[in-house]
Amino acid sequence: MDKFDHPELLQRIKQHDAEALARYIDLNRGQLAGFLKSITGEHLLAVVELDDLIQEVSTAALSSLDSAPFDQYEPMQWLQQIARRRVVDAHRFHFGAKRRDAGRQRSIHAANSGGTAALGLEQMLVASMTSPSAALSRDIRMVRMQEAIEQLSDEQKQSIRMRYVEGLPTKEIAAKLGKTDVAIRVLLSRSMRLLETQLQDVKPSE
Repeated sequence: MDKFDHPELLQRIKQHDAEALARYIDLNRGQLAGFLKSITGEHLLAVVELDDLIQEVSTAALSSLDSAPFDQYEPMQWLQQIARRRVVDAHRFHFGAKRRDAGRQRSIHAANSGGTAALGLEQMLVASMTSPSAALSRDIRMVRMQEAIEQLSDEQKQSIRMRYVEGLPTKEIAAKLGKTDVAIRVLLSRSMRLLETQLQDVKPSE
């Protein structure tokens, strides 16, 4: 049976099974990579790794699986929609908000150099959840992010820090924590979903 057409797996995804979705993305990684490459310009690929875009699509899909419109789209069509949005977001992040680049880079270096690692994590997560037009709410969200992170388990904090501050791929995080790649991706998606829920009332609007 062709790996792109797996009825049992597709059915589980439509029933909002996160592990099935993670497995489906693994099986169709090549197709997803090809699609992303086809809609991503060379100037963006010069600053963003294709693997990182795939990971962002995977995390976004797992985070929004509960509300996925499978009555309108097949899983791959839905993933491609998410991919288009992530590419647009990446363009905005890297080319539409250059005035914030220096501060963002300082937060990354501070997190990696130690001493302010926790703050670096919060800054990175707020940046990932904040649109370029929502800078005014950043300080409020920073405080709320600190509070939300404190409610996560040590394992969740470790995974998020390794992924979003250190930039490690999920497979490497899985090896460090003694878990499977799928388990780490599910853990990350659920953690990010929890953080988004905690910050829902201060979520920026476009």
